[in-house]
Amino acid sequence: MSAASLQMLIAFLLRVCLAASQQQQQLTPGIMQCVSEGRFPHPEDCGSFVDCLPDGMGGVRAREGSCNGLAYYPTLRKCVSLNEVNGCQPRSARALVADPKLDFVCEGSTSEFVCADCKTLVNCVNGTAYPEPCGSGDLCALKDLDFGGGVCYPSHPPECTCEKPNQFKVDLYNVGRFFFCEHEASEPTFYDCPEDHVFDSTMSQCRNYAGLPECTRIGVFANTSNCTEYYTCIFTTTGWLQKSFSCNNETQTGFMYNEESGRCEDPCSWDTGTFSCSSEGRFPNLLNCHSYYECINDLTKETGFRQILHECPEGHEWDPNARQGFGHCVRQGSTNSVCVPLAANKCTVPNDQCLP
Repeated sequence: MSAASLQMLIAFLLRVCLAASQQQQQLTPGIMQCVSEGRFPHPEDCGSFVDCLPDGMGGVRAREGSCNGLAYYPTLRKCVSLNEVNGCQPRSARALVADPKLDFVCEGSTSEFVCADCKTLVNCVNGTAYPEPCGSGDLCALKDLDFGGGVCYPSHPPECTCEKPNQFKVDLYNVGRFFFCEHEASEPTFYDCPEDHVFDSTMSQCRNYAGLPECTRIGVFANTSNCTEYYTCIFTTTGWLQKSFSCNNETQTGFMYNEESGRCEDPCSWDTGTFSCSSEGRFPNLLNCHSYYECINDLTKETGFRQILHECPEGHEWDPNARQGFGHCVRQGSTNSVCVPLAANKCTVPNDQCLP
């Protein structure tokens, strides 16, 4: 072969190698060259797919995803059973690891990619949840248009990020979970509320899903926002356990919980300690041992009496038996009778509930 022929052959081989190299570059890195965002079939494996995501520099990058032994259905952009894609023999037969605790997120989405929380993508296959935690910098985002559902996406959605430092926010997909950012736009740290609790962003704390006050001690307490209910506070190794109960049922209505008696009662029978003059004299204040009422006839008043609340001097209390039963302020603890003030009930009874 002449030198000229040899040079032409070498040049041809170089062109072939260059073309092959360019074709190979379309498949690497990340198996394929992405031209737009979205979820696409894997070019070499029917049991895998490729997510094309922003690369942070104005372009898109490829990231492989595996159905782990199942088949990828391109039209639906989902992982499905092998018998739903004719002739599919996945290259990888590694089994998915299911998490029954997350099956609830697959209700109504038997085969779908969904977000269980800001950092957990769930591959729902026939109603079974297969979680796929998102890597550093990625958050679970719902991208139905391009990905047909959830995807671990760079720094998105904004609801799963912090706008300012030292901020607590509720998880976008799971109200029983919250996260904290030490710095603005830093990687969030996620926490779980106790069972049956949700995170209240305004209070920056977990609260009972029924809106019950937070427990601070063991006991049974009225739900002051709705006193027809009461709740228990029990401390366990995993934290406070709350359980709600109702005072009313099919045979009993209008009852409220009385913390003093520890029973559900008709609130119209409660002694609220409210005082109104009915005769002249001085009378004890049932709600406060250190004060008393003075009642004086006064026809200019609607009740017929001028009613005045007086305070005893510091260190003194009202003794209704002093001065032959007329009552007087005496030094605290100087009498045989022990004053126990009536506890004001925390519950508010509707004005029309106890009308005659």
